Amino acid sequence: MNLQCIIVDDELPASTELYHLLKEIGGVEVLYCAHDGSDALTAVRKLRPHALFLDIKMPGMDGFDVAREVLSGGHQPQIVFTTAYDDFAIDAFEVSAVDYVLKPFSRERLEKTVKRLMESNAQRLGSKDVDAIVDRLKDGMNHYPLVRLSVYDKGRIIFLPPGDICFCQASYGHSTVLTPDSSYDCHASLDDIEDRFAEERFFRVHRSYLVNLEHIQDVVPYVNGRYVITMKDNARTEVPVSRNRLRLLKKVLGF
Repeated sequence: MNLQCIIVDDELPASTELYHLLKEIGGVEVLYCAHDGSDALTAVRKLRPHALFLDIKMPGMDGFDVAREVLSGGHQPQIVFTTAYDDFAIDAFEVSAVDYVLKPFSRERLEKTVKRLMESNAQRLGSKDVDAIVDRLKDGMNHYPLVRLSVYDKGRIIFLPPGDICFCQASYGHSTVLTPDSSYDCHASLDDIEDRFAEERFFRVHRSYLVNLEHIQDVVPYVNGRYVITMKDNARTEVPVSRNRLRLLKKVLGF
């Protein structure tokens, strides 16, 4: 019998990559891909999967909340956390029935996870056990946050740290992400990126532009009270500043 699983991840590129990697591994059937916690809980109750590949950091109900809710119900699939956080998380998951997979995903690592899930004597954890693991990881995340943005590059998925990004531009429901020398497509909206980078040095200068304050070259006043920012990318891109954001930008930059 195939291992039936559900993928839960709010980022479409990561969800798609995991879906294709799992499909390539023999004996695995992906029943559904959920993109938020509420959708995941509904799918688990309806489809009753053997395993749940669960992203940790999601808006609203995060992976911790979903895991606790799932394991307090009647049907309790095995939980595999997926995370872009660094090796501090590994110790928290060294339990036979609760596994972890770090992003970007490795097929070799996923094959080990699937083998573990398929073991007939795999131990199932109760909600108290999961609570202890989740609390340890959540405490680590509070001290060692690692923020990444997933983007497309010639069929690959790349995870960019905020410091590498000069600015992001809205593009028909998606976004274009610019580094000093490259441009990438991102499935997240500009609003989603702004939320993800809320603790970083990014500023929404225009409804269509989110800029990294560390990558601003200069600010040039134009006629009629308008301003334009020159970025430090190789093209020295000029980004407009909307009038309703100008006062706050002046306060942030101190000019």
